[in-house]
Amino acid sequence: MADTRFPCREGLKETFNLTTFHSGFLKLAILKLVSVRPMHGYALMKDIDRLSDHTWKPSPGSVYPALRELQSSGLIAQEVVGRKRVYRLTSEGEYVLADAVLHTQNGIRSLQNLLDYRPLDE
Repeated sequence: MADTRFPCREGLKETFNLTTFHSGFLKLAILKLVSVRPMHGYALMKDIDRLSDHTWKPSPGSVYPALRELQSSGLIAQEVVGRKRVYRLTSEGEYVLADAVLHTQNGIRSLQNLLDYRPLDE
């Protein structure tokens, strides 16, 4: 039920949709996690949920297509272990991950500067 005390909040939720925000970082999260250790899709979903303090629970409908795309791009490789498909970072993936982390950190710094903005004393 919408909060009728603040009708503009519904519009803000759409404007600042965390689902859209998170989906932009899904491939980066996958690359980072499989750089630490090979993982299967379900483990990736559980780790992202845990590492985000349960604020981001990517669905199988977003994780598995991202895994396929990363694999077809040569950034991760798949190995079948028992009944599970386990993914690991490739050497090309290491390069792309390092670059993506740097760009993301710079973007976060810029965004934090905007969020911390205070007018200069004149």
